[in-house]
Amino acid sequence: YWSEVNTGTRDLARHSLMWIPRDSGLQTRMLRLCQAFPVALLFNLNDKGCHHNMKRLSRYGPEQFQNRVLAEFRAEIEDIYSQDETFKDNDTLQKDCERICRVKAQGGNAPLEIVTCMGEIVAACHQHNVHPVYVRELDIQTQRLCKALGSTERIVKTPMPTGFTRHSSRLLFIWSNTLPFALYPLLGPFGTMPAALLASYAVLGIEDISIQLEDPFDILPLRQYSDTMFDSIKA
Repeated sequence: YWSEVNTGTRDLARHSLMWIPRDSGLQTRMLRLCQAFPVALLFNLNDKGCHHNMKRLSRYGPEQFQNRVLAEFRAEIEDIYSQDETFKDNDTLQKDCERICRVKAQGGNAPLEIVTCMGEIVAACHQHNVHPVYVRELDIQTQRLCKALGSTERIVKTPMPTGFTRHSSRLLFIWSNTLPFALYPLLGPFGTMPAALLASYAVLGIEDISIQLEDPFDILPLRQYSDTMFDSIKA
């Protein structure tokens, strides 16, 4: 799904450069939203925004942790918008930046708010004589991002049943402890333990990998993906 986000943001940025008039102000606004979307998405999928040095709970409790996350989010969004030389004089860009940060601070869905802003830009293209065919194409790319957002949220919000995890752990524990009794008649006292340890290590390693795959956004390099999209659009 992150490959869909990568392709969607690039295509939307490319189409914006091709069809949206530069002097309308909509082009710059759309490009900044394309760069902000992957950042907002990774903060939406990962509690720490992939800042692995940020502890989940500090000595002051979860409230301070949440404040640190919001501070990092605001800093990254402001970095995206402040790269534009006219940012301080552009009320529209400042409103977009503040709007995204405010939604995040209120516990809302920041990526969805960005998609909403993109939709407003697509709707405003009619006022700047953009051909309806091109407007439709811009809307299709916006829908791709919204679809990718929904797909990633489905993975996060569909946890593996607790009973399944507990049952598999208990079953493997029993199997590992009874395996030496089955191997002893075949391998004798010297070969039983090494073979049992090797087989248990292999099976338990597979189980550990499967547990990690239940929540892939904690192990995937989302930060690198986001930086790649940012650099592509900037280029």
